[in-house]
Amino acid sequence: MFDRILMALKFGLASEFALVKGVELAKAHEAELHIFHAMDYTLKDLAEGDPRLIEVKKEAQNYYEAKIKPLLSDLKKVSFKCMPADPALEVCKQAIQINADLIVLGCHQLPEKMCLGRVDYIGITILEKAPCPVMLVPLCE
Repeated sequence: MFDRILMALKFGLASEFALVKGVELAKAHEAELHIFHAMDYTLKDLAEGDPRLIEVKKEAQNYYEAKIKPLLSDLKKVSFKCMPADPALEVCKQAIQINADLIVLGCHQLPEKMCLGRVDYIGITILEKAPCPVMLVPLCE
């Protein structure tokens, strides 16, 4: 059913919890898992060689290696991309580029408190503009 899953990753607990669900789905469907992290939008106009951009990219890659990669267990078809961008719009662009079958998002609300009115504007924008289904995963403790 799913061949390409896009994980919209915001560094933090809610996204890490959602990532575990994304990994489970990718394994179950033998799907590719594409992980995308939008870095600070204000850095988007910096030249590729700018020291500030290099440092932020390095920090993101280090976080991925230390915190995210261990959650991927033995998943083989996985990629990680990060860049300065508007998170919601870039997630939708990335989904189009990879021809995603599903976008996975984490959210901070607990299941009993969830309603669309309480999802942040990034999540709402992705839900409205996504080119494929979106799975919203609440943080369960």
